[in-house]
Amino acid sequence: MRLRPVMLVLAALAAASLAVTAYWFHVAGEMRKGLDALTAQIRSEGWRVERDTIALGGFPWRVVAHLSSLHLSHPEGWDWRGENIDIIIRLHAPLRPIIESSGFHTLASGTWSGMASTEKARLELGLNADGEPTSLRFEASKLVLEHAQGDPLVAASLSFGLDLLNPPDASHETPSAAFTLGLAGIELPGGTDLPLDPRIRAAQVEGRIMGSLRGGPPLAALAAWSAEGGTVELDRLVLDWPPLTLEADGTLAIDPALQPLIATSARIRGGAELVARLTKVGMLDPAAAAAAAMALRIMARPDALGRSTLTMPLTLQDGILSAGQIRLFRVPPLPLPAPPSGANPP
Repeated sequence: MRLRPVMLVLAALAAASLAVTAYWFHVAGEMRKGLDALTAQIRSEGWRVERDTIALGGFPWRVVAHLSSLHLSHPEGWDWRGENIDIIIRLHAPLRPIIESSGFHTLASGTWSGMASTEKARLELGLNADGEPTSLRFEASKLVLEHAQGDPLVAASLSFGLDLLNPPDASHETPSAAFTLGLAGIELPGGTDLPLDPRIRAAQVEGRIMGSLRGGPPLAALAAWSAEGGTVELDRLVLDWPPLTLEADGTLAIDPALQPLIATSARIRGGAELVARLTKVGMLDPAAAAAAAMALRIMARPDALGRSTLTMPLTLQDGILSAGQIRLFRVPPLPLPAPPSGANPP
């Protein structure tokens, strides 16, 4: 009789183990079918998909689908190839799948091509009960971007978040998504002509996408969104690039060539030190430097923390970045393929 409680516990453990095992194999089967369906859908939208045979593991608490390589390409010129990719379903959170990767990824768009490597990259998706995406969170550490056109770009960390709002009214006056983007420890390529530090401490953007992007080829969807009045509201933009610190808010739009147009109200600190650096490297003569320093003293005002802050419009139009009426420098165009034929201008 004394063995009866022990036998009951063992029976319960055995039943639980069988239930977990059955559930694991069920989730593994559904994952394999879901990945096959997703592959077919992507191909139906014009993408070419090449992938290795899926290897399943992770028992008992996770289902892990491992791909040693994956290749996606599109006739418009987009191309990506990655390696060591794990797709993870946690049994306690099946609606929040995770994709992890390390190693090298090759990227191409139009005339631009390059290679990215990361110590670790992690993407977590949020799905609703119908399996439709509602959010994503991406993080990468020790990111290196190399390309043939110049020296590599290095960042200590990168993070990106996106929440799909699915508004009932999909007009350009209604946000369809909210996003955040953060970079830290950005080591700039050699040859930068600006008298700023070669390392950007941090860059952050928070905003909302106004209007809804349609499905279909990426450039066609972007052109249609812009033509219907779609914009990005930049709620918060922060750049800590010594000696400058910039905080701004404003609007981003897309021109007919699918290049960015930006209009912001910016609050800038560190202007006096920048003038001193410009003078030291000969980009400002002493008379111009003295006039600039006087203008800064007149125009700058203390912020809430007592820091001397210059407030002025900061715009990007026709590839020229301007502060107020002062043209600062030309920004290289985004290396995109030509816009799809028949796309209406915004």
